[in-house]
Amino acid sequence: MIKFSCTMVSGSDIFFATLIAENVKQAKEMAAAETHRGQPREWSARVLEADVAGPARFLGTGAQEA
Repeated sequence: MIKFSCTMVSGSDIFFATLIAENVKQAKEMAAAETHRGQPREWSARVLEADVAGPARFLGTGAQEA
């Protein structure tokens, strides 16, 4: 499993999520589903740490005005 930081900009808002997933695709899908914002393709994902203990799960989400 991999720890990801996912972000998405929508208008003047920035949405973010930190999560553990198997791959980038799953991370983007989980971020969109958890925040109810955008589509998976609108999210960017960056690896924070490799080889972390599973299962896939959210560690935190949030939003701020840009």
